[in-house]
Amino acid sequence: MIINKFNFPIYGIMILISIIVGILYVVYNIKDKLTKEHLFYFSILFLAFCFFGSLSLTRIIIHENGLSSYAGFISVILCAIIFEKILPNNNIYLKYSIISLPLIYAIGKIGCFLAGCCYGIEYNGIFSVTYTNGLNIPLFPIQIVETIVFMIIFIILNKLKNSNFIIELTLLTCSLSKFLLDFLRYDHMTKLITKNQIISIIIFIISILLIIRKQNLKK
Repeated sequence: MIINKFNFPIYGIMILISIIVGILYVVYNIKDKLTKEHLFYFSILFLAFCFFGSLSLTRIIIHENGLSSYAGFISVILCAIIFEKILPNNNIYLKYSIISLPLIYAIGKIGCFLAGCCYGIEYNGIFSVTYTNGLNIPLFPIQIVETIVFMIIFIILNKLKNSNFIIELTLLTCSLSKFLLDFLRYDHMTKLITKNQIISIIIFIISILLIIRKQNLKK
């Protein structure tokens, strides 16, 4: 598959769509718990954190310009925690905000695929993609694989949303998947372990500790 450069900001458009879809998912699930005014404020805060929070954290954590998936991940969690402090509601904002993350990521990766960023390792097999305005070599379509994997993760987690461990399960599943899929990204060809994988390991460990802590509190 050959992909030429788009004459419009397809990446930004897809990121915006992914965030809006994420907001709609969260709002749909919490609409019975909040007034329309509070839903509006939450949506604005969510959008602001996704964009401006992600840009700032990407610079701080990854030391790069642009948007990082984990910077967005942290920004969404901070948004939910802050809103919970403003309008306490038994962590319902955090729960659905975290479940929305694999959905947002899955849609956002379509933007990465079309824009030619976050591309995969060199690959000459079936479904390989070549960006004429990029490396101009056949690459593994890791962005589409991530879209499929994280969409499946979202569908499963949404069905399990009433689980007492849904937040921990989301963190666990997403971090493990991100860690494994990163082996198929081009950056990994020159690095033993990437920054994304280091962050994935940290989140994976934290999620395990949170599960253990919650189980101990039940005893």
